[in-house]
Amino acid sequence: MNLRDTKVQIAILLVLAIIAISYFWYTSLYRPLLDQLGEKSEEYQLLKTRLEMAKRQAARRVSLQQEYEDLQEQWQVVETLLPKERDMSDFIQQIHRIKGKVDATVERISPLKSKSMDFLVENPYEIEMLTTYHGLGKFLSHVANLPIIVDVTLQDVTGIPQVEEEEEKQVLGPSIRSRLVLTTYSIREDMNLEEEQEE
Repeated sequence: MNLRDTKVQIAILLVLAIIAISYFWYTSLYRPLLDQLGEKSEEYQLLKTRLEMAKRQAARRVSLQQEYEDLQEQWQVVETLLPKERDMSDFIQQIHRIKGKVDATVERISPLKSKSMDFLVENPYEIEMLTTYHGLGKFLSHVANLPIIVDVTLQDVTGIPQVEEEEEKQVLGPSIRSRLVLTTYSIREDMNLEEEQEE
């Protein structure tokens, strides 16, 4: 190979020009575009991950919304069973209505001191009544069907001596004296769930 030959010199210059142009093209055009493509690819993967997370959160939000609505419905039912405050006169009237239906004599109704619990207030009433065993069962059945929650604690049941009619041998009057504690419940005044939800 003769370096003085013009054809060889032109060929070498062409090869050097191609190498220079290739290097310039690689460093100034291809490499920045390749880096930009890598950045865009990472950005795309990040956006894709965020989109998947957003889809999952949206699905979870729908299920949480449904769960919230179900709990709201249940809370409305609970609110009917748990009044917002103790209403002694209404409860005593309900007890007197019941005793009229079951042939019982209520001798005493004593409201006892309320007791505050987690989010409820216990409102006990001590009741002393004269009735029969059958009448006591009917009384408790009617109490269980009241539109509020009432717990019954049987404190004492004492038999009463019976008087019999001679002709029909039929027992007259009440046969037991019973002492009960009926406990109603109300929501604590400082528990306002609607205000807590808004916060």
